Amino acid sequence: MDLKLQDKIVLITGATGGIGRQIAEDFEKEGAKVLVVYRNLQKFEKLTEANPTITGYHCDLLKTDDIKKMIKLIVEDHKRIDILVNCAGAVVEAPFAIVDEDQIEKMLDINLKSVMYLTKAILKPMVLQKEGSIVNVSSITAQKGGRGIVAYASAKAGLDAFTRSLAIEMGRKNIRINGVRPGAISTDMSKTLKERAENYIAEATILGRFGNPKEVSKGVLFLASNETASFITGTTLNIDGGFML
Repeated sequence: MDLKLQDKIVLITGATGGIGRQIAEDFEKEGAKVLVVYRNLQKFEKLTEANPTITGYHCDLLKTDDIKKMIKLIVEDHKRIDILVNCAGAVVEAPFAIVDEDQIEKMLDINLKSVMYLTKAILKPMVLQKEGSIVNVSSITAQKGGRGIVAYASAKAGLDAFTRSLAIEMGRKNIRINGVRPGAISTDMSKTLKERAENYIAEATILGRFGNPKEVSKGVLFLASNETASFITGTTLNIDGGFML
């Protein structure tokens, strides 16, 4: 199916990670102009070695002044921003009773606050252009929870609430806000989980295996496209192999 994403301006965070990289590459294959936000230059250069047409913007997503400057530059360079994919995320595993305040703050900053700051800044150009699509990458832990990931799961649950609430606010502006909740996906971030609980995941997941980044990316592109999801907003799609059933 032609998703009609040709020449769309797509901004992606977390594109140097496993899922984010796949999303960036799949948008490129659909003919979109892919822009990525990065902090680590070495990781960004590794991404562009294989994808030289991807454009990068260095930005600290916890600094609102940096974000505003980046959005202004993007609009100057490309005239518009059609799609935003918030995929940046991180997890620290530890029993909550011994987690320190810095770790809690980090989980909230990366997984929730940075998404809110960037999305807030991007709404102005989307309102002016009278359309836009935003997809937030959450996690099945937002619904399921889990040992050792209390702060992470709480941040992702907050992200789900943010997706629903913002969709209500922005619907009349023709801006759609949706999300995906990946389950156990084979990436560098999930290596520890796979080593520790691969048999459990296989038994608990209806499809009996870990997913792969491509399977998440397809859901993101589906929700981002006005061709396939023009009447979908405020929805967060589980991509978990049936783990929640």
